[in-house]
Amino acid sequence: MKNSISRRSFLGTTTAAGAVSMLPLNQARAASGEISVWKFGGTPQEVEQWALRNDAFTSANPDVGLNYSYFNGQIRRQKILAGFQTNRLADVIIAFGQDIPEFAGFGMLQPLDDIAGDKIAEWKERIVPEVFESGMHDGKLYALPTYVDMASFLAINLDAMEEAGFDRPPETWSELREYAKAMTKPDRPGLAFPATTAPVDINIFEGLAYANGGRIFDEESGKVTLNDPGVVDALQFYVDVIADGSTPASTSLTETFFRDTAQLFGQGRSAMWIGLSWLNTPWGVNDDVRWTGVPMPRPDTPTGSFEPVNAIMDGTAMLMVSARSENPEAAVEYLDFWSQDDQLEIWGGQPEIARIPAGKAAWDNAELKEAWPNWVKSYEEGSLFAGAAPMPRFIGVSAIESALGTAIQQAVLGQKTPQEALDEATTAAQAQIDLIRG
Repeated sequence: MKNSISRRSFLGTTTAAGAVSMLPLNQARAASGEISVWKFGGTPQEVEQWALRNDAFTSANPDVGLNYSYFNGQIRRQKILAGFQTNRLADVIIAFGQDIPEFAGFGMLQPLDDIAGDKIAEWKERIVPEVFESGMHDGKLYALPTYVDMASFLAINLDAMEEAGFDRPPETWSELREYAKAMTKPDRPGLAFPATTAPVDINIFEGLAYANGGRIFDEESGKVTLNDPGVVDALQFYVDVIADGSTPASTSLTETFFRDTAQLFGQGRSAMWIGLSWLNTPWGVNDDVRWTGVPMPRPDTPTGSFEPVNAIMDGTAMLMVSARSENPEAAVEYLDFWSQDDQLEIWGGQPEIARIPAGKAAWDNAELKEAWPNWVKSYEEGSLFAGAAPMPRFIGVSAIESALGTAIQQAVLGQKTPQEALDEATTAAQAQIDLIRG
């Protein structure tokens, strides 16, 4: 398998503030000089907290000049690529784990193994092993994770569930269809899921497909596998729920992306919705809606050609060091700062509860236990990350996910069967992958 990418091919794919700790860093020698940091995306509380913690970093590292900039997550690839082309790339890039293979393949990142020394061993001690692995690529560490999002999860209106005669969340796809039918009312569908071509909507579907033993690409053979039975049957599940009359209108599903779907649930206008692990936490729910979030029910019998996974996960605040950084020592000190418990506990409910924390210490926080008792219970039992895998991440992933998004919409709208839509998507995406990967 090729791990590099040509320039031409790469271009073608293209609230409440918590207290800020001022504890000094554990440094062998003080870093100095200027570093620039670009952060992409994040919840409102995360963005606010990041800026506050930067003040703590500069206080602890008075000889480091920090030039920090925040950007919308949707422009990260264009911004980072433009910075690399013009030799103006930041020293530290805080982007998505899915970006690592392409950025590393294009020579844009430094392996942290080469510049972080024995700090990596300390990072490993503080970070959940499965989450730490999400920063790895081809056996090297390219990014330090601070949290992950996982797919897929289910939000449930508890009053609606109990009114329908159920005393526990559904555990299988067949049970979910049964619950959705029973919880549907004329003015409130039992189940909503987003089916736009937004990347998050595609990731939500990929969580179902991977749990069913599907994959979108086989790296060993270099073949696109969108028409694997595991993917086809996951898309058939979407179509079947629509046929049951348990969802909003098909056109609504293809026009209402994840955030709008979450807000409909929060207003009590759907009884359940399928999303990522954060579900409604960035946007909230009406006071009269009792709800909980649980891992997405599992296929009754997985049908895919690959090993089923319990969830797929990706961090959207992964710290990476540019290959063109002229001050890697200070850049590593910045990463080391964000590896400390004081920073990682932001996502342990101090104050943010929308993400799954990377830091081990964050899982002991009472705030997280109150907000997500099912998460914490699964983590303590060792099952939350068991069988989890990274979200699809390889050179050309955006081309395949674009084809998948089109296929999802065609099937949801009844324009093609899931098999027909995914057969066509496989052929189209394979042509793109062959061009990109040479």
